[in-house]
Amino acid sequence: LTLTMQGGAMGRGHGGEDIWAFNDMSGMQEAPFARFSRGETARISLVNDTRWPHGIHLHGHHFHELDETGALGDFRDTTLVNPGESRDILCVFDNPGKWMLHCHMLSHQASGMMSWVEVA
Repeated sequence: LTLTMQGGAMGRGHGGEDIWAFNDMSGMQEAPFARFSRGETARISLVNDTRWPHGIHLHGHHFHELDETGALGDFRDTTLVNPGESRDILCVFDNPGKWMLHCHMLSHQASGMMSWVEVA
């Protein structure tokens, strides 16, 4: 899975309706970014296609950052992705529910950089 961060004050450059977007969508959507079965493991590439850093936070779960070789790194619920960079994370989705996934820079979240995942 890939979550691409888009937008910024210099022009949207995405299909969303606000300043910021994930995968061309701004704000909380009716459909989740992804659905997982309880216990499913997923690798997600966080791609920062903006000129600002973004702290991406996943509610209800923790994940491992992966280094460039794919080895497990730090265990977190938030990771900083710098401008023009990407970071892969590995998460075991073992907590059922609907969980927010958003930029922890709250003005970015409020201006469109938010989504959610569902674990059943």
